[in-house]
Amino acid sequence: MAWNKYYVFVKAPESRDMDALLASLGLGHYKPVEEVPLHYSNKPETLFAGFYQGNLLLVHPDLAFHFFGEGQSETEQLFIQTFPDKEIAALIENSTVGMFGYALIEKGHKVRMKDGADSEIYHDTGELLPEEKEILAEEIFGEDELDEMREDGMSEDEVQATVRFEASWRVPDLLSARYLGEPVGSIDTEQIMLTRYE
Repeated sequence: MAWNKYYVFVKAPESRDMDALLASLGLGHYKPVEEVPLHYSNKPETLFAGFYQGNLLLVHPDLAFHFFGEGQSETEQLFIQTFPDKEIAALIENSTVGMFGYALIEKGHKVRMKDGADSEIYHDTGELLPEEKEILAEEIFGEDELDEMREDGMSEDEVQATVRFEASWRVPDLLSARYLGEPVGSIDTEQIMLTRYE
C-alpha cells in the first residue's frame, strides 16, 4: 500500500501545551478524538498531532504544502511567530503520484526548499542539506538500470535528470530521522502515538 506522508516537524519546542500551540498556529478549531499510531495518518483527511523524542509532529492533508511557494505563506508566518528560534521542516512524500517536497526553516529563515512530482522539479532553492549530499554520494540506480534507460531511448541528460529526481525523492525519508531518530520509512510506527483531531 502506498504511504502518503504530509508532515510538519518542529525541533524541540519549549511548550508541550498542544491546545495552546494549535491555537497559535490557527488550528485551534480542531478537537481531539483518539490516540493512534503514526501509520493511521497515512493519506490524512484531518489533523494528527503529537510529540516524539521531544519534537512536535503535525500531519495534515494540506498544511505541509503551505511551505512551498515563492513568498512566505500565512501558515509559514504563524509557525515562525510561534517557534522563532526553532528548526521547522515540511516533508511531503506521495508515492501514488511520485511527489516529494522538503522545506527547512531555521530561526525564521527558509534555508532550503525543493519539491516536484512526476519527474518534474517545481522549486529548488537554498544550499544542499547534509542528507542530500549523503544520498547523492550513494548509488541511486545500478548500471543495469541505467543501461536499460538508455536502451529505452532516453538521452544522457534525461538519464541524469531521472537519477537526480530519484535522489531528491529519497530526501524526505532521510530528513525525518532528524526528528524521529531514524527514517520514517524504517521506524516501527507503533512507537509514535499521535492524537487524531476532527
